[in-house]
Amino acid sequence: MQKVITKLWIDESGDSGFKFSGGSSKILVIVAVYVKEGKDESKMEMEIDRLKAKLRLTKDYEFKFSRCKDDFRMQFFNTIKKFPIEYKAIVIDKNKVQAPALRHNSNQLYCEAVRRLLYDNNPPLEKAVLTIDETSAKIHHRVFNMVLKRYLSKNIVDKIKQARSGSSTMVQIADMISGSIFRKYEKGNDNYYKKVRSKEKILIKF
Repeated sequence: MQKVITKLWIDESGDSGFKFSGGSSKILVIVAVYVKEGKDESKMEMEIDRLKAKLRLTKDYEFKFSRCKDDFRMQFFNTIKKFPIEYKAIVIDKNKVQAPALRHNSNQLYCEAVRRLLYDNNPPLEKAVLTIDETSAKIHHRVFNMVLKRYLSKNIVDKIKQARSGSSTMVQIADMISGSIFRKYEKGNDNYYKKVRSKEKILIKF
């Protein structure tokens, strides 16, 4: 019997803007992390807490790729190597996006990317709960809901939740993985991506 996913944690690196001369990134990466069937994320949260203690960080420290020291990143990725997780990712080279509706509406680009990521349905989703970083949700939430309701049935995605990344270990994992992929495609540095590549179920290039 094929496994199904009932929980997904989503975060991104880069931005969905097209003002390249004003600082917009060339690449947008969105990652959806899920726990393998029958496994519990609470044990992973405990492992990350142990890592924080080892690094002499406070318990409320947030692992965020763009702000972490190199050593912290490497130790984080070495820790999650043994976690029972996989991820799906989509990488968007915004220079190749031609559709005017996506180039002129950053919300639409983000939502279309997530839709494609979820529509892949491999492994299949079953009444899944999506948890999105609160910051992203504030920007995209209304349009995101509309897109999902239009293209995805309730049997696939049942609910969308917001979470503060600082209080969600799983969102932090999604952030760190997306950051490693972003670094590879935006900067040409795959040192971190090589650490998480074994967890990759699928990578879509858009």
